[in-house]
Amino acid sequence: MMKKRILVPYFTDYYLFEYLTELAKAMQAAGYEVTVVTADAAVFKKFSGTEVEVGYLPLFIRLLMRRAGNIVFRILLWLSGYVWVWIIRNRYDFSIIPWDNKPLWYLLLKTFPSLTVHNTTNLMDLSLEIAAQKSPRNHKAVEMVERIIGIKLLPRLAGVVLKHNKIWYLDKLLGLRSDNLVQGFSGIDYVSVTGNRMKKTLIEAGLEKLGTKIIPVGNSAYDGFQSYSKDFTIAKKVAFKQSIGLSGVGDMFAMFLSPSSFTERQIQEVIIVVDAVLTLNLDASLCIKFHPKTEARFLDIFDNLLSQRTSNYKIISGFTGERVNLDIVLSSKCILQKQSTVGFIAMLTSVPIISYNLADTDYYDDMYKYMQASWHCKNHDDLAQGLSNLDDEVELRKLKGLQDVACSNFCIQSESTVMSIVGIIDNHFESIKPGQYKR
Repeated sequence: MMKKRILVPYFTDYYLFEYLTELAKAMQAAGYEVTVVTADAAVFKKFSGTEVEVGYLPLFIRLLMRRAGNIVFRILLWLSGYVWVWIIRNRYDFSIIPWDNKPLWYLLLKTFPSLTVHNTTNLMDLSLEIAAQKSPRNHKAVEMVERIIGIKLLPRLAGVVLKHNKIWYLDKLLGLRSDNLVQGFSGIDYVSVTGNRMKKTLIEAGLEKLGTKIIPVGNSAYDGFQSYSKDFTIAKKVAFKQSIGLSGVGDMFAMFLSPSSFTERQIQEVIIVVDAVLTLNLDASLCIKFHPKTEARFLDIFDNLLSQRTSNYKIISGFTGERVNLDIVLSSKCILQKQSTVGFIAMLTSVPIISYNLADTDYYDDMYKYMQASWHCKNHDDLAQGLSNLDDEVELRKLKGLQDVACSNFCIQSESTVMSIVGIIDNHFESIKPGQYKR
């Protein structure tokens, strides 16, 4: 019997797509014929010497992708994408789509039965999602055009217009038929989500009515993290702290900062948290991990502010991978968070989380309050109490119970999420009768 052929369009070596490496290998080991197509030499190298076939996108398309923000080049990208997808239309039986709202990925999901993998903190709650993505602008002119022509032009989630730019309209003109740019609303066949609450959010938003199947599986980027954490000894904690230039003695506190740029209010909020830690633990070491896209000038600002308070700190930026994030979390007495998926790692590995919302920033301010997996702080007194709780076994046990519940809701505990995803694909092919074609 001929093997089913799966396409993995792993175009760029982006940190949110790291799971694709193990997923592609797992699908190959499960008996599928897997092909990875990329535009990135780093991705090509990951599969060199493996059983997974890897190749490059056509050169012309690779060049256009680099300039896709330009209107002319984006039009050419769409047109060349149509041609490329038409050429390969009979080569594959299924595709894994990292994000389903970009031109090439969208064209692929419209050609092959497809699955997209949700692995972020988005979709926890419909009201939170709308509050974060709601458009602040007036769109009466476009709404009037919609009424005249009888076609929906604006991106909406549960009837609310979301933020967008001129590229949205260009993509609509060139063939995009997604309801919005929220993952899953492209007409894709399957979306795996990290937790049961994400599925509930998507159902409330109407995704199931569009025919997309929603399956909670956990976060594939964190496979094996729980077993790894059980063998993470005190000696390994000391070794890691020393490896990043911090003292091996004393407690380390970690902060993972999501914004790529910071307002003055956001900077002040972070420093308030830092000062609270150092007030209660003068010998503490601090590890501050920034988003890979954080602008360099903000790194300099924080470096200057931290150096005025302590010499025992480390700033980490750039793409370091989830394994490094895991080592940081496991080496810490706790993590202090406002946003970021890294809280999922702490929940899975039972590391305490102190979350905070000391200033409204209109950027998922109460995300952790909603998850109920942390000691959530609204002021300095709350921070002091949270830090004090770290030495209270009763409070730590209570927090562990909350985190276990939160895992079920937002990041299912699983040692092999990729195999759960392989199971979705298995079920897909088992459900197809002989001679039946999805597309």
